[in-house]
Amino acid sequence: MSASTSFRRVLDSITSFTSIRPSTFAILVFLTFLWTYVYVRRVTKYRQDVEFGERNGCKPPTAKLAYSWPLALDVLKSGFRAGREKKLLAFFTKHFDQLSPTAEVKILGGLGYVTQDPENVEALLSTHFQDFHLGHRSMAMKAMIGEGIFTQDGAAWKHSREVLRRQFVRMQYQNLEGFREHLENLIERLKVSSGITDLQPMFYRLTLDTTIAMILGQPVESFKHETGDLFSRAFDKASLVTGTRVRLGDMYFLYRPKGFFKACETIKRYTYQFVTEALQRESEQPLEPEKTSFIGELHRDNEDMRLVRDQTLNVLIAGRDTTAATLSYAFRLLLRNPIVLSRLRCEIDNTVGSEKNITRAHIQRMPYLHNVIKETLRLYPPVPINTRFCRKTTALPVGGGPDGRSPLLVREGMPVAYSVYHMQRREDLYGSDRLAFRPERWEDSELASIGWGYLPFNGGPRLCLGKDFGLMLASCGIVRVLQEFPNMKLAPGEPLEEPGTERQHLTLTLSNANGCKVLLD
Repeated sequence: MSASTSFRRVLDSITSFTSIRPSTFAILVFLTFLWTYVYVRRVTKYRQDVEFGERNGCKPPTAKLAYSWPLALDVLKSGFRAGREKKLLAFFTKHFDQLSPTAEVKILGGLGYVTQDPENVEALLSTHFQDFHLGHRSMAMKAMIGEGIFTQDGAAWKHSREVLRRQFVRMQYQNLEGFREHLENLIERLKVSSGITDLQPMFYRLTLDTTIAMILGQPVESFKHETGDLFSRAFDKASLVTGTRVRLGDMYFLYRPKGFFKACETIKRYTYQFVTEALQRESEQPLEPEKTSFIGELHRDNEDMRLVRDQTLNVLIAGRDTTAATLSYAFRLLLRNPIVLSRLRCEIDNTVGSEKNITRAHIQRMPYLHNVIKETLRLYPPVPINTRFCRKTTALPVGGGPDGRSPLLVREGMPVAYSVYHMQRREDLYGSDRLAFRPERWEDSELASIGWGYLPFNGGPRLCLGKDFGLMLASCGIVRVLQEFPNMKLAPGEPLEEPGTERQHLTLTLSNANGCKVLLD
């Protein structure tokens, strides 16, 4: 190539460059500057994170989720199949059993951790509480339950929690009188049942009626006909889809099956109706000065009816689903373990006899009943798996290094999933019979130091506000049903599966996909 030719090409290039319009040139310069800024910032942040990890003794994890296909698509495919078969938790168990209590998970290019280690769970929920937030989980849930305590973080969450905490403290159920009407309605419905009866939907009806009455402060006649059934069906549909959206993380918006948003609108419309009617009744018939209603206090705190409705929905999903599932699982386990059932019946006979008016004092004198519920919640925690997202770079106490006992660096934005379900089934925590239903394990000092290894009601600042409410309702429900139906038996043909192998319905909470089928006589 001649010198003149080379010179001509350079000149052509310069001429071409200078022919770019000033506006286009400015955009190119801006984009170049922006890319450079983002790149330099990421590199700087990465170096800062590495230095943070070194200062805190962090080591990389050696336990990592294994996969065969790019982006772990084989794991995703198997997971979706397990979800359709109602075996999702069993699918997780198969993978968790091959890993350390804390492991790295990389799916679709995203990096995060999953843990079933009590030390890490304590850090997530308590000691490092400020370092984590709900992240995409909030957005995934808002279509169904809007803006409330389960979707809020920071100052908004603190305010909601204080308002709701005051109401739970004042609740009229404290003497258990508020349960009686709904428990007797349950018993009457069971008495007219014939043949094989599924207790699970009956328990959902009980907890929905009880929670609605608690919130509105008066009987809810509308839930004695088809309105309650419409609400419940919409509630179940929306919960199932929302549970899947939560598990999809930042890709939640891709899952929007037909009927989902209609179901969300149905439950919001009915809840808004219940709220407005309750407030109208209260304005027409004011309560005595020393009394206050749950819904009235919510409205006085915030006059925006949409927010009152959303907060009510948040309480509803906790009060209805968790206690109903616990009751259903308790009876499934009791009827499959006749020795446990016989001992519990003796305690009820000796403490309560035929007295229908169950009091808190009665419940406090039944330690075996307490252990039965505690063991049920160990095997089937209402919220089996949850997730937090890292707000700022921090470290988990364990999970790094060859032995998994070194601190683990968690970078800003990373998700950390924690499984209470699997933690409460760990052999090193609960022994070789960890899958057995054995309420006696809670007697004496066998598990006196279990600490954060048992966490059915969450922990730290987000400890469940309705813990006492749920435990008392479940206790009364078990006592009354066993009083009235002493000859209850497992329905013919019902399998005797090992806990964890049965089909499970995983929405925002856990329930049994096959219900709780029994013969009452």
